[in-house]
Amino acid sequence: MVQQKINYVLILLFTVLLLAGCRKESKEYTTVIWEVVNPVTNTPYKNMLVRLYEAKKTNKGIEYELIYEGKTDNQGKAKYSFKAALSGKFWYKSEINEGYLGQNGIDYSVIKQPSPSDENVKKDEENIIRYEIVPYGGFIIHIKNTDCQGANDKMRYRVNQLYTRPNDGYSNWSPSSTLTSGYYEGCYYDITNVVTNRSDSIVYELEVTKNNITELLEKKFHNSPEVVDTIKLYY
Repeated sequence: MVQQKINYVLILLFTVLLLAGCRKESKEYTTVIWEVVNPVTNTPYKNMLVRLYEAKKTNKGIEYELIYEGKTDNQGKAKYSFKAALSGKFWYKSEINEGYLGQNGIDYSVIKQPSPSDENVKKDEENIIRYEIVPYGGFIIHIKNTDCQGANDKMRYRVNQLYTRPNDGYSNWSPSSTLTSGYYEGCYYDITNVVTNRSDSIVYELEVTKNNITELLEKKFHNSPEVVDTIKLYY
């Protein structure tokens, strides 16, 4: 009889320990939505591989378990919903694999992505993980005074890259590195070599002086990765 009681207590203790060690999941769903786009053209990146990992702290460090792998659709989106582990020992990290686009910094540039802390997916919420990626493109700059009035004509220009440098505003004036001097003078004509840069919508502002009259001209261009564009700064 005593032995039976001991066995019963041991079984009960084992059951309690087993239940205490069980993984408990939330009653709510956690949703992760990946969005991968070219913000300049609003073109989605299709078939981009996305992954979601469950991370857990252990005595040996942090262990990651892949819980979802998929690809973006024709809208550049992928979506996955699941019930997250309640314990604070577990958290979730997302990623994309943009390797098939080429070499980062040469073939493409990621201009917006979650910071490492943002990639810790918030449990029981809808998480939008957005990546903005632009390819590199080549272009030449063709400068020409199309209605030259003489040696006193002068022009300078500055640029505003709307997507890849959205917070910088206009650059310094070209051809000078300062804001107060340096012009293309007289009947100027020049074509540059091919310039490789991140694809973007770029606003060029030209300050043109002819016959002692100064005016500002604005030209907007988009350099495409598919062809070598010519940016015509005619004045």
